[in-house]
Amino acid sequence: MIDRTKSYMFSTGSRLSAILLICTTVLVASMGTTTASARQVQEISFDQAVKIAMENSVVIKRGANNVLSQEASVRSAQANFLPNLNASTGGSRRVGLGFDQSTFERTSTATNSFSMGISSQLNLFNGFRDVATLEQAERNLSALEYDFQRTEQTVVFNVITNFLVVIRAKEEIKIRQDDLEAQQQLLEQIQEFVNAGSRPISDLYTQQATFANSESGLLASENLLSNSKTRLVQVLQLDPLADYTFISPDPESVDLQITAYNESALINSAFENRADLRAQESNIAAIAQGIRIAKGGYYPSLNFSAGANTNWSSAARSIIGESPDGTPVRETTPFSDQLSDNRSGSFSLNMQIPLFNRLNVKTGVQRQQITYNNAVLNLTDLRQSVVLDVRQAYNNYQTAVKTLDVTETGMRAAEQALQVEQERYNVGASTLVDLTASQARYTQASGQRIQALFDFYFQQRLIEYYQGTLYPASDLFD
Repeated sequence: MIDRTKSYMFSTGSRLSAILLICTTVLVASMGTTTASARQVQEISFDQAVKIAMENSVVIKRGANNVLSQEASVRSAQANFLPNLNASTGGSRRVGLGFDQSTFERTSTATNSFSMGISSQLNLFNGFRDVATLEQAERNLSALEYDFQRTEQTVVFNVITNFLVVIRAKEEIKIRQDDLEAQQQLLEQIQEFVNAGSRPISDLYTQQATFANSESGLLASENLLSNSKTRLVQVLQLDPLADYTFISPDPESVDLQITAYNESALINSAFENRADLRAQESNIAAIAQGIRIAKGGYYPSLNFSAGANTNWSSAARSIIGESPDGTPVRETTPFSDQLSDNRSGSFSLNMQIPLFNRLNVKTGVQRQQITYNNAVLNLTDLRQSVVLDVRQAYNNYQTAVKTLDVTETGMRAAEQALQVEQERYNVGASTLVDLTASQARYTQASGQRIQALFDFYFQQRLIEYYQGTLYPASDLFD
């Protein structure tokens, strides 16, 4: 027999557990909803993203610090042409046996002394190494300034590429959502047909599989958007725990004026404007000055030095008269008198002629020459990379222009097909399935058109980047 009392108690306990579980779930969900609503979502447009990147980029900050450091090196090299100036002072106390000239006895004495002086040294000639050092510092500063300019452009380039990925992902989600809705409507239509017996059950199973594939595609697109936003947040150096939504530029604001670029003109413009090329040229000029510095070791050096000093001692005595027995009377010479009487000065010229330095100078010159040759090779390689970059950007732009025409034609055709299908459906000459498919094609064509617009405009910005004419301070979308 079944114990109905235990069965009833078990059933009641299960119901209570279920009720508690539901309440807990609702409470947790409400707390999560409250937390999510309390968290503000920051909206960021494309131009705002560029400004944020310029302010937060660690690479830009590091480049600015490098420029400041090199400016200090230039000032130091300029100061090498000036003489140095040093002051020195010191005091001492000596305790020991001394000879008293008045009593002719050895006595224990304590002698205090004080000295001070000033000296200066100036290099008159060092094989032009000071001139070359200043020139090298200025060339290195110029190279860092060009590197900093290119770094700013690269940061904007990274924002462009990552923002474009986010826009594409958002448009892909819209297309997937519209497709899923169309598949849902079609699934309901087929379900009605199957229930009425006008369609086989296999059609329903097939549509269910198609609907599941659409759901999977939407989930993949949402995951792509999430990952793309994460990468963009990293590029912008934003708080990863905050919520952001990136606003797509208005497609109506995209300037569709097609520029007739000339590939050779683009390459020549890049050679003139690319900051990384100018940086490498400045780097080569700096290394050339390094060769001059190394060769300066072959020349003699000439230095001028001068100094003045004075001192005081508590043991110093001055004769102020004679005693009745003819013995000289002495007293401690005053402090000021000693400083005045003990003054001395000096100046000198010192020339040093290198005769043999164990081939250190020759080895240093050879190393600098090798560094110079490698820098020239790097410049040649960089110029080749510039040509390839510009050509690739030019080809991508031409493809974007063609895609504009194709997507415009496709969208107009899809729009006209939708209008015709809508009219046929209104008079009963078409089915809901045909209308839904036509709507899906129009939605897809519209999404492709918007993506083509953004691709076209961003490709123009990329051409500016590879030319070296991309200015981060200007708005890319007016």
